Amino acid sequence: MKGYRLASVGAACYGGPMKTYLFLIVMVMATGGCITTQQQRLSEARRQREFDALKADLYRVKEQTGSASSGYEQIFADIARVRREQSDGDKELADRLDTLELRVRKQDAALDAMHKQIVAELSKKMAALIKSQKPAPGVEYGREHRVKQGETLSEIASAYRVSVTAVVRANGLKDANSIRVGQKLFIPE
Repeated sequence: MKGYRLASVGAACYGGPMKTYLFLIVMVMATGGCITTQQQRLSEARRQREFDALKADLYRVKEQTGSASSGYEQIFADIARVRREQSDGDKELADRLDTLELRVRKQDAALDAMHKQIVAELSKKMAALIKSQKPAPGVEYGREHRVKQGETLSEIASAYRVSVTAVVRANGLKDANSIRVGQKLFIPE
């Protein structure tokens, strides 16, 4: 009686018993901890895009700090040239050059610290991205197979080029002979 009520509630919500069964199947698949090959490809493509974006960010930061550093080198060269050209009696100009040089060195140190911080943050993000590329413990990649009339687990495993033991373990089967027609099996890669 309870099963009937559940089915009738599902039928009322989703438009009929067939849609209820499809909904339940989708829910079981979504919560089963299995990742299909297509999901794996999409996940790998997303990770690759993230990795490429991080590489682009790192290259941009490197380019910006390189151009800033070369600008500072030019300023230091100009200061040295002006010092060589100045007359010995112009103390005020020498003091101004010293102040300017000190400010430029502080700016250069701040830029260098910022560069190191950005590289450290990007390195952490890249490490996390690389770590996320490994499947989580207990999550396997593979395909689903619906058992057809007359199929054995040995034939199914052979068709997918995996061992019977791997299919038994991935599906939590107690016995390799305990499959039935219509049963969905997860076939690990």
